[in-house]
Amino acid sequence: MCDMCGGLTDEQYSQWLERNILTYGWTMQFIEGDGARNPSFGYTLGLSLYGHPEIIAFDPDPDWVYLGVKPLAWAVQSGETFDEGDDLTAYFPPPERAELLRFPDSATHLFTANSMFRQPGEDPIPPLQLIWPSRDGLSESATKATAAGSTSLLSCRSSGARASAATWCSRRSAGWSRAACRR
Repeated sequence: MCDMCGGLTDEQYSQWLERNILTYGWTMQFIEGDGARNPSFGYTLGLSLYGHPEIIAFDPDPDWVYLGVKPLAWAVQSGETFDEGDDLTAYFPPPERAELLRFPDSATHLFTANSMFRQPGEDPIPPLQLIWPSRDGLSESATKATAAGSTSLLSCRSSGARASAATWCSRRSAGWSRAACRR
């Protein structure tokens, strides 16, 4: 069950997200889909504070998405920047193969990220999509590296990804900055 279904108000939910971002530098939003037309996905919240695109990944398992984006989010916090086609073997050693692609439009899928970090009058924030074609799992070394430390994971359940993001994540947070995130 998601936190909103569990009884958090919009204000409590927004405060929870803000606390996670201020504490860890980023957090993750997961939206449960309702089938092939609206698949489940997760995305980072907070990489925009580092001047970096947020990262989205499609998968029905929130833990799988989290394990995939976590090493990249940590690298961004350490000053790394990624773009479409970058070599990710340092984060996904062979035989795993991962790619980043530019995601065409974040307005509907990254609703919360746009609500929090998009400036009025600007285009939707630019995301990158993480894909890897194998569901065999991350290598043992990658799993161990991502298992250290923790950032909270949010899981939302809905009858449609678009509806859940728009309904549950509607508060705009003003005044975010990288300096505030690093406190």
